[in-house]
Amino acid sequence: MDLEGQIQLFCFNPIRNLFYIFLLLLFIIIFYFIYFFYYKNINIENNRIEILKNSNLNQVSKQILYKHSNIEKILYNTSLKIGYLFKLNIKYGEFIFKENINLIDITKIISKPSNVYYELKFIDGWNKYQIDKLIYKNFKKNINFEYNEILADTYNYNKTENLDKIIKNIKKYKDFFFETNQDNELLKKYSINQIMTIASLVEKEGFDDNDKKMISSVIFNRLNKKMKLQIDASTIYAITKGKYEFNRKLTLKDLKIEDKYNTYFIKGLPPKPICLISRKTIELVLENYKSNYLFYFYDKNLKKHIYSLDYKNHKNKLLTYRKKNNE
Repeated sequence: MDLEGQIQLFCFNPIRNLFYIFLLLLFIIIFYFIYFFYYKNINIENNRIEILKNSNLNQVSKQILYKHSNIEKILYNTSLKIGYLFKLNIKYGEFIFKENINLIDITKIISKPSNVYYELKFIDGWNKYQIDKLIYKNFKKNINFEYNEILADTYNYNKTENLDKIIKNIKKYKDFFFETNQDNELLKKYSINQIMTIASLVEKEGFDDNDKKMISSVIFNRLNKKMKLQIDASTIYAITKGKYEFNRKLTLKDLKIEDKYNTYFIKGLPPKPICLISRKTIELVLENYKSNYLFYFYDKNLKKHIYSLDYKNHKNKLLTYRKKNNE
């Protein structure tokens, strides 16, 4: 067939023409689809979005493609609906993306829990008023829990988690710590609450790891001899109950306060910890460092605790210190 005949055949075969046009359009659509989802860079302001709870797929597509055409929004919304039929589950919460990201990667990210985390930092030695301030600042709520329920540490959370769930996970962290240390000899002699109470006294009194180990040894020595612990931090807690900062010196009258947390008044340990305790301090206590010391006081000139084996020696050192400082 000559060229003229081929042209005539093409022109007078509309079904074949439509078929070719359909193939061409299909090729263009497939090419655009691949380009749009896999290769086109999606510009998201600050590379960060927040999908609100109960947002529908149309709102999600508009939020992600707010700078793009309505046709592209419709196309993406349609693809999300198709994906939903195959159990594609878009999560709510905050999401952060790298630059030059495509729609496929965006969809993978928002189909998983939020990847934006915040820090909740509990400081060792903190009291109730400091914890309350932190919780309210982050969640605008108040919550009650005991010092022996959590450990001072930095915890990550995202906005999709409610406060109860966050605190529950933090408590699990403490429980796991003690599970891994359950074979420690001290935990066969003392309860978890008692170890944490001892650690809280050490937390408030000690300045560094060596100092904390030494104070821990003094506490165990005095407990073994059934002596009163006579720790100032416990008397301060007996006064404040951790509800406010104690900003004056202790007096002799304070030491006589009849309170179950005042170790100048009671024998043995207070009923519960007096502050938040770090994992490190508990580990130092569980080391069960040995010494023969029974007394100590803080020398503000040397900026360290001075230890003594007996009361006579302790009293002489303390008198010398007080005369030197006119106390």
